[in-house]
Order: sequence, then C-alpha cells, then structure tokens
Amino acid sequence: MDYEQALAKAKDIVMSAKDIVIVTHTRPTMDSVGGSLALALGLVSLGKTATVLCDDPMTVELSSFVGVDKVSRQFGKKNFVISLDYEDGSIEKVSYNIENKKFNLVVEHRPGHEPFTAEKAKYSYQGVSADCIITVDTVHFGDFGKLYTENKDQFAGKSIINIDRHNENTNYGAINLVDPVASSSTELVAEFLATLGVKLTTDIATNLLNAIYSATNSFKNANVTSMAFEVASVCLKAGAKRFGVEGPVVLQPLPQTQSQSVPQAQSQPQPVISTPIQQQSVPTFVAPQVQPVVQPAIQPTQIDMPPSVVTEPVTPKSPPPSDWLKPKIFKSSSSIE
Repeated sequence: MDYEQALAKAKDIVMSAKDIVIVTHTRPTMDSVGGSLALALGLVSLGKTATVLCDDPMTVELSSFVGVDKVSRQFGKKNFVISLDYEDGSIEKVSYNIENKKFNLVVEHRPGHEPFTAEKAKYSYQGVSADCIITVDTVHFGDFGKLYTENKDQFAGKSIINIDRHNENTNYGAINLVDPVASSSTELVAEFLATLGVKLTTDIATNLLNAIYSATNSFKNANVTSMAFEVASVCLKAGAKRFGVEGPVVLQPLPQTQSQSVPQAQSQPQPVISTPIQQQSVPTFVAPQVQPVVQPAIQPTQIDMPPSVVTEPVTPKSPPPSDWLKPKIFKSSSSIE
C-alpha cells in the first residue's frame, strides 16, 4: 500500500467512526501535543468525539496549545460496572427504579439458588469507547507507557492509524502514515486533516504552526522540508498566532536628519563625543531623499513605512478555502509496508 492509498484508507476509517481516541508518547513534546490537539479539534469539527491521551502530565511549555487542558492521562471511567458471582440460571429478573434521586438496580435471584450478597459484589470502570485509535509521533507501543501496558484490551481489535515521521517506527498500525522525510509529525497531521476536508480554523492553525515551529527549530534544522513552509504559510493566512509573540511586526520610520557642512580642513583632531546607550540604536544609514517607486503592499503583515513612501491600501486576505492543503503537495518518498 503506497502513501496515497494509506491516506484514502485512513480517511474511510475515520469517516465511519464516531468515537476516536488519539494517543501520543510519554515525555510529550510540542510536536506530539500540538499535532494531537490540532487533530482532535479537526475531528470534533466533523462531528466526531475525540479524546487525547498521554501518560505523562503536560509541562508549562505546552500550556499555550488550544485544548491542552482536555488531555487525559488515562482511558477514563466512562462505564460503571457491577460484577456479581453468577451461576447459570441463578437470576430470575433484573430491573431498576429511581427513588429520591437514587438509581436502584434490582437483581432477583431464582428460588433454589444462593442470594447475592454485598460481600461478593465488585465494582469497576470500563474505559472510553473507541471505534478507532490514532497514534501521533510515536515509534512503538512501549512509548505509550501505562496507557498501553495497563490497557492492552483497549488497543486489541481496534483500527489503529499510525501517524509518525521517525525512521525507527515499527509500523504497528493497521494504517501507517509514516514518512521519515517529513521534518515533523505535525506536517503529516496537517496533510491528514486536509484529506479529511477539515476547515482550517484559527485554533487548529495555531496548534499546527507552533508545533512545526518547535519541531524544526524555527525552520533552521537541516531536515526542514518544503512541506513545513507550506503548512506554516497556510496557517498564518488562517490567523495562526505564534506563542509568545504579540501583534504584527511593525517597522519604525527612519529618523530624519539634516546634512551639515563639513570644514574642508581640520588642523586639530575633533574630540570624541560619547553617545548615551539609549541613542546607539539609531541607524547610521540615511536613505536618499528621493521619491521611491511604489511597490504593491506586502501581505499579510501591516508595515509602517517612512512618511516619504506612499503605499496602497491593504486588501484583506480571504479565509483559506475548504481544500486549504491539498494532499498532492506532499509527495512522500517512502512507501507503506
């Protein structure tokens, strides 16, 4: 199965599912958490129930991701289960009633059999239900920690979609969206969201952008791909916000200076004038006082230009289209086994 076929098959599984669990590895990173939360937001927008799980707690550096407070460390306690020792034919009838805001489960034993007792009753919980499981940025099952070792039954028999960029990935999923050429797992998540037809919101775009920004070391890593820039560009157009960066970048106009006549000859060296530190940031270059050629306004960042420059009004960008990131721009060099 090649990558395009794997994408199509993964889409079919997700679109037919209702409850989806997203699991990522211990020692969470910006890439693993940002990608997982972006995926969860996208699935919810499609009417799915999405739960993000990670065995380790979220650290401070991850606290700005949208939805990080919803990440759980366990499969959860969705169903309350009462277990009784049972002999074939020992139950006559099971019913329930509600009185004074109390739910009463009534189990009638059949004559000739030993009645049920509280000492023999056991109580437990069943975890969240999942029609399929999507794993993000995780090489093998062992990286899930206790989420896997204590809940193997939750993984058994489930359709697992494995999204990862690591070359060491063991391809443990039913569908493996694994591309070692990618510079972040979040790039692959973005590709999958586009395949699903998810509308790119500001929250999803913010999670994607910051995850990729961290995974690529501000796009300075040697393995950074054109995919990373493609996704970042689309996210910025959708209004994504960089963590720790407030407002657009604004360039201040250059100070206006007046030329001064310089004596043709100096018999004595001029004294050195000490400049205060706060004034040393003033640029020493002075642009010639000529009328510049008017260039089209730069989008999408608003830039304050010097008074001598005439600019055209900035026309707002329209929001990204529904097919905001077509899979065809991502051509994987690896195939799915």
